[in-house]
Amino acid sequence: MLSPRTSPFFPFLALALAACSTRTLPQVNEVAKTSLENENGAIGKLTQHEPITSIAVEADDAQLGNGDAQVTVVAFLDYQCSFCAEGFETLLKLRQQFNAEELRIVFKHLPLRSHPQAIPAATAAQAVQELAGSDAFFQFSKLAFAHQSELSFPQLRAWAEEVGVPRDLFDEAFYEELTLRRVAQDAAVAHRAGVRATPTFFVNGYLVAGAQDLEFFQQVIYKELEAMQNAEGDNWASLYQERVNKNMKGSLIKTLLAEDPHDYLLSIDESPVLGPKEAPVTVVLFTDFECPFCKRADKTVISLQEKYKKKVRFVFKHLPLTFHAQARPAALLSSAIHQYRGEKAFWEASHRLFELSPNLTHESLIDVGLKSGLSKKEAENAIAGKNNEGKRRLQKDQDLADDVLARGTPHFFINGKRLSGARPQDHFEALIEHQLERASALLAGGVAPIKLYETMQQGARSPGAPQKISLPVPSVGRPRKGPKTAPVVIHIFSDFECPYCRRGEQNLTALGKLYPAEFSLVWHNTPLSFHERARPAARAAHEAYLQKGSTGFWLMHEALFGLKSSAPELEREQILHHGQSIGLDPKKLKVGLDSNKHDEAIDQDIQLADSLGIHGTPAYVIGDYLVTGAKPLSYLQRILKLALKESLPAKSSAK
Repeated sequence: MLSPRTSPFFPFLALALAACSTRTLPQVNEVAKTSLENENGAIGKLTQHEPITSIAVEADDAQLGNGDAQVTVVAFLDYQCSFCAEGFETLLKLRQQFNAEELRIVFKHLPLRSHPQAIPAATAAQAVQELAGSDAFFQFSKLAFAHQSELSFPQLRAWAEEVGVPRDLFDEAFYEELTLRRVAQDAAVAHRAGVRATPTFFVNGYLVAGAQDLEFFQQVIYKELEAMQNAEGDNWASLYQERVNKNMKGSLIKTLLAEDPHDYLLSIDESPVLGPKEAPVTVVLFTDFECPFCKRADKTVISLQEKYKKKVRFVFKHLPLTFHAQARPAALLSSAIHQYRGEKAFWEASHRLFELSPNLTHESLIDVGLKSGLSKKEAENAIAGKNNEGKRRLQKDQDLADDVLARGTPHFFINGKRLSGARPQDHFEALIEHQLERASALLAGGVAPIKLYETMQQGARSPGAPQKISLPVPSVGRPRKGPKTAPVVIHIFSDFECPYCRRGEQNLTALGKLYPAEFSLVWHNTPLSFHERARPAARAAHEAYLQKGSTGFWLMHEALFGLKSSAPELEREQILHHGQSIGLDPKKLKVGLDSNKHDEAIDQDIQLADSLGIHGTPAYVIGDYLVTGAKPLSYLQRILKLALKESLPAKSSAK
């Protein structure tokens, strides 16, 4: 069975978002545009007399209906998507109800990363299109959608032969690089239009997301037929182009807002600002000077600033990623330039740094600092991290990024609306125009220009901001470690088989080295049901606690997690060996390990976790703050500092 990773074409698929991030990649195959892109932004060769639009109909697209039909439905489909199968059936029914002059159906490929057979199926279909034309393509597609569970290379070849494509010609076309590139072109068109899921349809540019029923499509098509027939003029290409462009503008806004409909709370503080305070649109950007996508986005920022001038202000936030070695020194340098030389010097320096990227050597950074008006000593101190004010500002930006879940770069918020990645400029313009309309309505309602951003931020959210709990977390009867006089207690809710918990232990160890007397640890066993070895390990750890107290528990804890080895050690024989090495009674350990003797104590901690809203591991309660997930050390430091600060009044009053 052929899969994308066994396909010889897999290297040609770019599976990464246009953003630097440490997160898992999204499910859509966002394929990089090929050299076939022309200067007008269309991908590949257009159909003859086809007007240029955001959803271009290309010569290699399979289509049913006349090229100058009044209504065109462009469908982005995936052969392994069950909803696409429903959508394809609806398209065939529409083909029967509307004639060729009224309706044209255009098929475009969008294989999703989560569907391993989608790319081979799309490649096979495209080979059929190249060899036998659109009628054969749609016959082939009907077979593929009707038998999605049977997708495999032999079956794809058989279906191609069934619709009239000789086997030898099919094989040759299937393995031709250009065939896959044509699939990639469709995915690139989808990406430019903001499409991230299947099925997605554009009816004369009007967005229809998901497998809607036949009646819904009929209503949209009738509306578009009426609009085209009532439009002034008799030039089909001009009328169609105007209609698509108008619909696409609204569709793009609708698509972008659907990605994340929330408003996020973003403060300006002392960050560098470009543009007037009264600007109706505020764009907050998180960026990294060594990120290639941020470099591309910087050109977009310059272009947007030139286009909108006083209508938009830009607010710069630093988010240097850890795997970019020169990103933090560059950020510290630019922050010092802002601190000592002001806004104008900062923005000039930031553009210069992006121009130099990725060649941000120590010498080039010093040169930027000198040209921006810093002394050599000021530049050296900034780059070396000796400017405490610069470090404070970067940490403040990092904290804000955590609060709004900005985990990759570049990351933008347009009046609080999220737009992540180095998007095409029309994506920014769509959201800016949408926010300009929103601002205009507020101004008409009496809101003062200087209060616009503040008003728009009302009700905005900070989902990653530190959250407090109201319930007390018991420590009695649980293993404890650390100074008894420590002002803060960190409660750990963890699972010995969870890899993120193991990573979290390493962060806690690092935190302890930074704050050796400021906190103590209390352990709560919360084994997850789908980790087979987690509960036995929790039983063994609890038995160690009962036999040897907290000292015995933490020794067993260290061994189970494999903190001094390369991997966890959770097999039965390993656990018994750990028990022997720390002096546990072997018979009692076996009983505790093999029976449900300790399950009541373990289940109490699981119930406690549920009551606190903890449904995964690791999780921590630091003072009164709840932290879920394997957060980085910097985030744990932030929360610990908050908890320490809040512990001071209580400590003072106790005296």
